[in-house]
Amino acid sequence: MYILKNIKLPYKAPESALQEKIDDLLGRKNTLFKIFKKSLDARKNISYVYQVLVDGPIPKKTMKRLKTTIQEYHPLSLKIENKSSAQKVVIVGTGPAGLFAGYFLSQAGVEVHLIEQGEKMEDRIQSIHRFIKEGKLNPSSNIQFGEGGAGTFSDGKLTSRSKDKRSREIFKIFVENGAPEEILYDQMPHIGTDILRQVIKNIRHKIEDQGGHYHFKEKFIDLDIQDGKIQRLLTEKDSYQADHYILALGNSSRDTFKLLSKYIPIQQKPFAVGFRIEHLREDINLAQYKIKDPTLPQASYQLTYYDKEKGISVYTFCMCPGGHVVPASSEENRLCVNGMSYHNRKAENSNAALVMAIDEKVLGPGPLAGIAFQRKIEEAAFALGGGNYQAPVQRLEDFFQGKVSTHFGKVQPSYKPSTQFADLNSLYPSAITQGIKEALLAFDKKLKGFADPDALLTGVETRTSCPLRLLREDYHSPGFPNLHPIGEGAGYAGGIVSSALDGLKCALSILEIYED
Repeated sequence: MYILKNIKLPYKAPESALQEKIDDLLGRKNTLFKIFKKSLDARKNISYVYQVLVDGPIPKKTMKRLKTTIQEYHPLSLKIENKSSAQKVVIVGTGPAGLFAGYFLSQAGVEVHLIEQGEKMEDRIQSIHRFIKEGKLNPSSNIQFGEGGAGTFSDGKLTSRSKDKRSREIFKIFVENGAPEEILYDQMPHIGTDILRQVIKNIRHKIEDQGGHYHFKEKFIDLDIQDGKIQRLLTEKDSYQADHYILALGNSSRDTFKLLSKYIPIQQKPFAVGFRIEHLREDINLAQYKIKDPTLPQASYQLTYYDKEKGISVYTFCMCPGGHVVPASSEENRLCVNGMSYHNRKAENSNAALVMAIDEKVLGPGPLAGIAFQRKIEEAAFALGGGNYQAPVQRLEDFFQGKVSTHFGKVQPSYKPSTQFADLNSLYPSAITQGIKEALLAFDKKLKGFADPDALLTGVETRTSCPLRLLREDYHSPGFPNLHPIGEGAGYAGGIVSSALDGLKCALSILEIYED
């Protein structure tokens, strides 16, 4: 099998054009092919660029002619079997890391128990809808906690910086459980929260079919350690003995981090804070494509600004084309927000996190200093919004001028339950606010209209990544060979794919499969 690369076609070209192009390149007819990657090039003449898989044999003459655009392809063969003595594993958390660790371990015949403080998907959806509609927070089951983790109520974005070929196994499992097949080849794949919810349920059923057990609305509260060894994992309802214990926590598991600091080494980690910024979806599309065409995909962006002398690093994160800003609080009387998109990405606004990186210089010393800082900002945002999880908002023009907005412009807020005009300049230390303002002006030069006076800021975005790291060696905690901190909450991943991949790698380490 071969990969044929750099096949470029106008974005309006009919489906048959790809077949014709492949046949022309290979000098044959009706070539069987499968799309391997597809990306949109919008720099000048908007085009789609393809990589396709084709079967051999390919004549030497053709190989020589296409030497820069063709190469052999050897698909990864991942054999899941239990080469260890592990018979039972307890997993805390059902986000991507815990979910995929459980999936592969149960596939190998290991008895897995997944402990989740939040609700199963069907009930979690109702709790979130109640929060969005009425402002009634369930601290145990919300956009942060519950089956599927925080990523379930996001854009469902599946981009990752990892070059690990095993990530393709993650995509295949998503597709097998209901995700659209195009995530296997799209340059910027996403599932969307509406489809992802059902995919997560389907994976749960698959794990159960493989002998796994779920324990919802059950919070992990302690470890029973005797003679330097973990004997049991304790929850509010029960205790569990196992060969291995996996901690697949979310980045908002603050009480659990405090508990674990008694037993395992924890290190402060830099993260980022800021706001959500909203523009009209059509304005972002026009800025990126320079034309209006509803057949084009909803446009996204990723912007960075760095000033080494001033120590400023600002970037956009978790961009949601045609999405909504949603309440992401998990603690009473503390407010934070996130972004979410459905699969069709057809909501009126597009939004993204607009955040500045911070470290010990801002946070102060101590492994839990980041959590203390988050809580302080979230409490201030809750008060600034007037309580009851109303989000403080401000037009961008007014943010620059330091005055409370009196009206919305062309961008109406997507956030619910409701919003309150406020001056967001009062929330963060001035260095953060000023850094974000400098970045906004720089971003406007890269993406026309980004600093539009009517663009809307919503406060606050504080849960970009975990503010600490649970130290580990070869996927286990120092001193505890059967305790495995993984995923975003452990500080080793950032997003659905990287978290799922961390879960897969942890499962392989327990099964003693050491293939790269």
